[in-house]
Amino acid sequence: MKEKVTYAVVDIETTGGNVASGDRIIQFGCVLIEDEKIVQQYATDINPLVSISKQIEQLTGITNQKVAHAPYFEDVATTIFNLLDGCIFVAHNIQFDYRFLSEEFVRCGLPPLSISGIDTVELAQILLPKEPSFRLNDLAAAFNFSHENPHQADSDAYVTAELFLMLKKKLKQLPLVTVEKLVELAYHCTMQTGQFFKDTLSEMYTERPPLPKQLIVKEGLALQQKTVDYEQRTHRVPVHYPITSKEKEKLFQQKLTMRTPQIKMMDEVYDYFSEHQSEHQSEHFAIEAATGTGKTLGYLLPLAYLATPQEPVVISTYTTLLQKQLFEKDSRQLNAILPFTIQTAVLKSKRHYIHLAKFQEVLKDPVENQLDALLRMRTLTWLTETTTGDLDELNLTNYLQPFWDKIRHRGWVDTMQEDPFYEQDFYLFAQEKIKNASIIITNHAFLCHDLHRKEPILPDVQKIVIDEAHHLADVATEASSEIFSYYRNQHLLRLVGKLAEEKSFLGRLNQLVPKNIGIQTSQLNLIEMSTLALEEELSLFFEELVMYCHIEMTEAQKKQDQIDLQFVRTTSWSLELRKLTKKVVALLQDVTILGMEVTQKALAQRKQMTQRERHLIDDFFELMQTLEDQTDIFQQIFQNSEQNEVTWFSFKQKSPKNSFVIKRSRIDSSEFLRTKLVEQTKSILYTGATLELNSVFTYFEKQLGEQPLRKLLIPTPYDYREQAKLWIPKELKPIKQLSKKQFAQMIVEYLEVLVRCSDENMMVLFNSHETLQAVYELIQQHSAFLGRELLAQGLSGSRDRMLKRFFHSAGGILLGADSFWEGVDLPGKSLRLIVVTRLPFESPDRPFTKARYQWLEREGINPFMADAVPKATIRLKQGLGRLIRSETDKGVLLVLDDRLVHTSYGQQMLTALPSEMTKEVISKEDLGRELPLFLKDEQ
Repeated sequence: MKEKVTYAVVDIETTGGNVASGDRIIQFGCVLIEDEKIVQQYATDINPLVSISKQIEQLTGITNQKVAHAPYFEDVATTIFNLLDGCIFVAHNIQFDYRFLSEEFVRCGLPPLSISGIDTVELAQILLPKEPSFRLNDLAAAFNFSHENPHQADSDAYVTAELFLMLKKKLKQLPLVTVEKLVELAYHCTMQTGQFFKDTLSEMYTERPPLPKQLIVKEGLALQQKTVDYEQRTHRVPVHYPITSKEKEKLFQQKLTMRTPQIKMMDEVYDYFSEHQSEHQSEHFAIEAATGTGKTLGYLLPLAYLATPQEPVVISTYTTLLQKQLFEKDSRQLNAILPFTIQTAVLKSKRHYIHLAKFQEVLKDPVENQLDALLRMRTLTWLTETTTGDLDELNLTNYLQPFWDKIRHRGWVDTMQEDPFYEQDFYLFAQEKIKNASIIITNHAFLCHDLHRKEPILPDVQKIVIDEAHHLADVATEASSEIFSYYRNQHLLRLVGKLAEEKSFLGRLNQLVPKNIGIQTSQLNLIEMSTLALEEELSLFFEELVMYCHIEMTEAQKKQDQIDLQFVRTTSWSLELRKLTKKVVALLQDVTILGMEVTQKALAQRKQMTQRERHLIDDFFELMQTLEDQTDIFQQIFQNSEQNEVTWFSFKQKSPKNSFVIKRSRIDSSEFLRTKLVEQTKSILYTGATLELNSVFTYFEKQLGEQPLRKLLIPTPYDYREQAKLWIPKELKPIKQLSKKQFAQMIVEYLEVLVRCSDENMMVLFNSHETLQAVYELIQQHSAFLGRELLAQGLSGSRDRMLKRFFHSAGGILLGADSFWEGVDLPGKSLRLIVVTRLPFESPDRPFTKARYQWLEREGINPFMADAVPKATIRLKQGLGRLIRSETDKGVLLVLDDRLVHTSYGQQMLTALPSEMTKEVISKEDLGRELPLFLKDEQ
């Protein structure tokens, strides 16, 4: 008879992380599981005999008073030890709980823990591949586990037990072929997590579950079956666009809220694209739809009645995240109310998709480390769930691990039909969906790169919607940027490697020489020699370049770590640098020409190769193409720049060579957009919440190279008089008189006023990461902020994770720059207070900004009034837009920059904000009194 297994799911709360430093357990929780049921619970508070800090009290709710009469760990250690004896120890992040508990047992004279252990963080990462976060609170919220007391051991242990049971059930639902592969890799998991996979597989062998109907097994991989949905327009019930409000109400029913401004937008969009179907107009249309209008449905609904697979509409939005939201949320909402189904498809580059044949080959390679094994396991599980193969579904913070580069799709050098997964290929499936879609959703970066391509990927369409259109010009400029970095090129050359290195490209290509497929050792030797010479010359070149920069730097720049220096040929540009430039170009050309020769000869013998050998040649070919691109960039960078271009050097003084990047960019993209997009497309709708300034669209039109546009301004549905206030403190010192240290201290001084009078969440917006970091460090040392959750961009995880934690915070402080000025949707009480630390002007010392201002001056334009002020005004409007997201929201925008009231341009910026909103100067004392009164909930 099979021996009964007992799982002890454990959580502990402690005063800190180190037993040796005197930290102690303050709470122990344990849940016992047998036969996949919770059979027993045990929990106790523990008196640590040391003081519990305010931070731990705030996090856990466990106070010094609560544990004052609790037993000491010495009193309960034997009970806990006996409870765990013979069990399998399960914990969420087991390394901490297991080690800490074991050390506490030893301190009390008991043996260290020696029982088996399983980590539910690792299990969740493998079996829940699409989850954006694996924190226990986030998983509890995602799967609706009741979690009344987060960070208390009894509650955490119970939720971990529920999670463990769910994960075990999920594992048993996977196909046998997948679980067998997971078991092969599970050897690399933490502690005895691998044994858990083996034991589950043994149970599955006994039960022999059938393969789920939605799955197929191809070449040993279990995959979701996929079908392209075709629009049957001819079989549609004849429908027309709902022109009247009654027709719209009938369509919306109770499923969605209908708003008057949204109806106005729908009708205008429908009329615009209908007119352009019948007439030969080429006028383009801009609609500024204020936050809360329901802008997305405002254009999606009318397009559904006009777009067809034969004449599709392309919608471009700012980011891949917004693209995902349009496809997964907004399109579904649309289809839920339509009397027919409209097909939408997402257009991304190949690199977003997994290449199944390459992943299959990677599975045959030896596992490099624990992370490599985990990523393989996570991908195996994901393949049983995904129908898109889009790697973005995995919600990773970054995709920098070499594993992702190995399995990304890059297309085929030869015939795609030879790919064993040709019929299941995700990129081809995405292309097929695009051919049959009426609405194609892409992002600005893809659109702008596509406008650059000789052979565009986007279908030739004459109807385009540009959402978040105020970003298009900047994205077009970014898309034109070319970068040559020391680190990246050295990395590429290390990949080429040496013949003696088995894992390098040259080492692996050398193994094909005996197969007589056109590759010769003599050719590879030439590549190796050229590569080694190039590595050396690149190193010398960048050393000289760093020296050149030190000569050109100002005294102020020499004190900074991050250096950005505009490249203008001066007498300091030495003969030695000119010689090295020529040598680097010549050697780059040598490596790529020799590499391409090897590739072409091998491709001619492709039929004699295995699938793995073909992938090797494909990957080497792509590497040579990348080096070719880098050669072109390097050559162009050091030729004379055109007037509309700027080149600059960027590096950190702590590690100048490794961080050195040479950048070249177009200064103004209006001409590019005019010739490639504006003049080539019959109907373009631009929309966004911040297109105009004081009801004028001139700045927006100039940025895009547009003629005067047809325009519509849809006002805000919110009552800014009642819902929002903008305050500027009376005691502010002129910002330009403050040193960096004094400025950071001043910000913290006002944040202290806010935390002393209010327990609201607050978002603090910065222009500079340096100031953000200085404020973060000051807050951490300040007693007034104890117990507040502090989140800082660049220091507290990804943007999405920070926002999720902030949303669930009570009294959280989020320090953000860049992307936090917009695209943050936190309605209700989660965000009612925003602090703008400084008017959001771009730094005029940045080489790109400096070059842009010089270019505008040459054109006879005042750069400050024509460019800097409009950009900063739009940014300020975006910051305000984070605050009021619904009719019931209330919020305060506190601006810590006296220029907003003491300068003419500040007054101009104030005028661009909602006119009915209260904008006033307030004393520090009144601020502390008025803030809680204004934000007080009305009963």
